[in-house]
Amino acid sequence: MLQKLKAALFPIILFSLASKGLCGAEPKYKVSDIPKDLLKDAKAVVRKNEVEFKISDIDKAVENVTYAITILNENGIDKSVFYQFYDKFSSVRKISVNLYDQNGEVIRNGANVNVKDYSAIAGYSLYEDSRVKFVDPKYRTTPFTVEVSYEIAYDGLFGYPKWHVYEDYNVGVEKSKLTVITAPGFSLRYKEFNMKDSCRIVKSDNKTEYNWEANDFPAIREEPFSLPISKLSPSVYLAPSDFEIGGSQGNCESWDNLGKWIYKLQKDRNILEPETREKILSIVSGAKNDIDKIRILYNYLQTKVRYVNITIGLGGWQTINAETVDRLSYGDCKALSNYMKSLLDIVGIKSLFTIVMAGDDAPAIFDDFPSAQFNHAILCVPLTNDTIWLECTNQRIPFGYLGAFTDDRKVLVTGENGGSLVRTKQYSQDENVQIRNGSVKLNPDGNGESGLKTSFKGILYENIFPILAMDENDRKLFIQKQISLPIFNLLSYSFSEDRSIVPCITENLKISLPNYGAIVGKRMYFNPNILSRFAKVPYRTQERKSEIYLRRSYQELDTIEYIIPLNYLVDKLPDKKNFKSKFGEYSSEVTSNGDKIKYVRLLKFTKGQYPVSDYNSFVDFCEQISVADQGKVILNSSK
Repeated sequence: MLQKLKAALFPIILFSLASKGLCGAEPKYKVSDIPKDLLKDAKAVVRKNEVEFKISDIDKAVENVTYAITILNENGIDKSVFYQFYDKFSSVRKISVNLYDQNGEVIRNGANVNVKDYSAIAGYSLYEDSRVKFVDPKYRTTPFTVEVSYEIAYDGLFGYPKWHVYEDYNVGVEKSKLTVITAPGFSLRYKEFNMKDSCRIVKSDNKTEYNWEANDFPAIREEPFSLPISKLSPSVYLAPSDFEIGGSQGNCESWDNLGKWIYKLQKDRNILEPETREKILSIVSGAKNDIDKIRILYNYLQTKVRYVNITIGLGGWQTINAETVDRLSYGDCKALSNYMKSLLDIVGIKSLFTIVMAGDDAPAIFDDFPSAQFNHAILCVPLTNDTIWLECTNQRIPFGYLGAFTDDRKVLVTGENGGSLVRTKQYSQDENVQIRNGSVKLNPDGNGESGLKTSFKGILYENIFPILAMDENDRKLFIQKQISLPIFNLLSYSFSEDRSIVPCITENLKISLPNYGAIVGKRMYFNPNILSRFAKVPYRTQERKSEIYLRRSYQELDTIEYIIPLNYLVDKLPDKKNFKSKFGEYSSEVTSNGDKIKYVRLLKFTKGQYPVSDYNSFVDFCEQISVADQGKVILNSSK
């Protein structure tokens, strides 16, 4: 009987095996399996993101990652590219990349994917041991899925991985999981942010396991004036208590302890040769006060050295010594900040080495979670009545100016007694100012010619700052792109710079304006707002997710005088406007006196993070500005 059963089953088994051989593995990541809610507003959907971080000692760990993402349309193509940086303290290995079509069938498996390994030295780097593993599938037929798995081995640990459910706007997430495994008694620190479910901890005799999971998160559509995605995403941040990297041990349970470690790394690296000391004392001999000395030495720094990235071993955190910078005339942000500190030491002015998370839209640090949240170094010079901040890597910016790269954020100031968090300078609404004055002469045919003088101050200085380093051809193109008029001719231009601590660039333009006034019968129509028309009205929606984020306060003030043609009289002027809201204020007024018309406009925006419930009010405010900026002057010919 058993023999008969084997004989009967044999063809079925054989057919099953043959079928499996012909058809390949079972389909994975079929697009049709994605929940419909995850497809809305999505350019891609993360199908699986599994991260396991296993810590075996304070300086050793292994991170295993399996990540699969379905690219739904061409807007998500960049999400198919894999890259992972590594350096002296880490290595990336066991990389596998598979491609699947919309039906989950294999397009390419790991054996057919070429993993490239590049030096990650930037164009401004001289010495750097950073490298990057890189895979571009170069596949463009959407939808398709990329699955990547890899392992990172760490030999030296300070910064631990971060886990974000959302990595970008317009990307849904089906499954995401973080697991951290430590030896018993190991002190793991973590911070949960926007998490609905707290960590699930499982302890045994030989390990402690920390688990976080997130499933079925619809894509968040990018919205006007929205927060960075990191502020909206459920996230987990990890950090050690004690750590060791490059043979240097530290503790980051407090900012004070972390500051002590940073200070210790830079200690005794501020020594300069006697000849240099004599030179520096000679340079400042005529200075009137400490601020004058700091300014003189900062100008000396800018003319002597240039920024070159140097990141070898502990070079990500430890500076090269000041004597080497003085001899070679280059260094990275740490080296140049330390060099400037060394110059100030010579003349008896105390300064503090400071680390910061730099970037125009850099995320704010968690001040209740001491850890490696920084990427740049600057210098703090505390004086009796003021604090001077010095950005030491830029050879062009004015003395004492930080700008959007490092302004208005908490930084870690370090010294012999430890570290503390302080806030860098916040440029106020009265400092971030664009002031435009000018005149326009209109001809009877509607053509005109204008002379405009515009000052860009504070953070707005950066809107025009790049032009100072351009050649004449690029400078002219830059100006033309800034002028939001359909027809104009640029006749001449010039610039002047005020290099105060709150700097200013003044632009002088002469422009011809063909057909600026529209002739209809005996009437001429023109908009008195020549260059400041508001064009950032956000769309309305009932599904707003993000709070309204206005990063900085600023204001614009325009005063333009129009000389109207002979034989024309004022027929109608725009109504006077004046309105305020929590987001800012606006006023405009047009007056006439003989053959002259004067236009005065003031617009202010006030920084803040406003609730979603205020969004329609914010749109109303922006629409009011836009409508007010479209007001027309009507002239009537007496002929």
